[in-house]
Amino acid sequence: MLISTLISCCLFIIAILFILFERDELAIVANTLGLVLTLIALSKKKNKSGKTWKLNTINSTKVALNALTRKNFDDINFKILEKENNPYTSELKALSEAMQKQQNRIQKRTKKLHEKNMQNVQLLSTISHEIKNPLSVIQASIETILIQPNLDSTMRDKLLNRILMYSKKINALLNKLTLSQSLEHSVIAVKMENFYLKNLCEEVIEGFKNYLLKSVYVDKRVILEGENREVFADRILIEQVLNNLIYNALKYAKSLVIVRIKPQYFEVINDGNGVDKQELGLLTKKFYQGEGAKKNEHSLGLGLFIVKEIAKIHNTKVEFFSRQNKKEGLCVRFYV
Repeated sequence: MLISTLISCCLFIIAILFILFERDELAIVANTLGLVLTLIALSKKKNKSGKTWKLNTINSTKVALNALTRKNFDDINFKILEKENNPYTSELKALSEAMQKQQNRIQKRTKKLHEKNMQNVQLLSTISHEIKNPLSVIQASIETILIQPNLDSTMRDKLLNRILMYSKKINALLNKLTLSQSLEHSVIAVKMENFYLKNLCEEVIEGFKNYLLKSVYVDKRVILEGENREVFADRILIEQVLNNLIYNALKYAKSLVIVRIKPQYFEVINDGNGVDKQELGLLTKKFYQGEGAKKNEHSLGLGLFIVKEIAKIHNTKVEFFSRQNKKEGLCVRFYV
């Protein structure tokens, strides 16, 4: 009797420690073993009247354990256990609480896994949709070149340039996806340095002039305003911010995108129709694409999400304004 009691007490203490360290599964095992040993001990122990504890204590404990086994926690009446002077009411309570905590954690984990699974399904669907069209164009261009070996050089060069352009689009989509994952999980190396912001803006804008403004947005232009100033940040990440903001602005601009440098921030503004106020808070949500984005191809809805994550890394903020005046559509302000 003494040995069983000592062992059961030790198991209850171990169970409490497991609960404290959030090891609920082990706590449940330890607590259950302790209760089993307790039942064995009680079945042999006699009270003052010389009768064993089998009738009340063991039966009520058995009912409680059966309820715990079925996870019917509401079926356990601890007031009755206390009224019957069940000596292990507190242990049964601890076991019940541990099992309920474990069940709640399992439900939360299951919900998170379901949400993650749905996000992965959405991601695969989005990637498949966004890559399918460029691949179709590339495939058609290659087939044309193969089927018509005597194709004139002008048409051949046109098809090759088309293959190159759409290959770059696919590469840009995949790079953006990889970057968003790295930023979200904080596995990207950050290199802070001093550099001149206007110089970087000029480099980025020149890149757009040499490619997208020549091939896709030929009727649009990007201008730079403001004085040059030195900033301390990760140059590569700020370059990514500029690329994302200018590209996003070009998609919705009527004819003009302005990159404006101010003493505390820089902003990118287009002359489009702007965004409804209720939609502004959704712009940085991962994979979010507004109503206007449905007309634009090759977008994963990651551009502004990446901007937000880069702002977090720099302990700064990004702000969105819409239709501040008649000439402006959406304005995105990045503090650096």
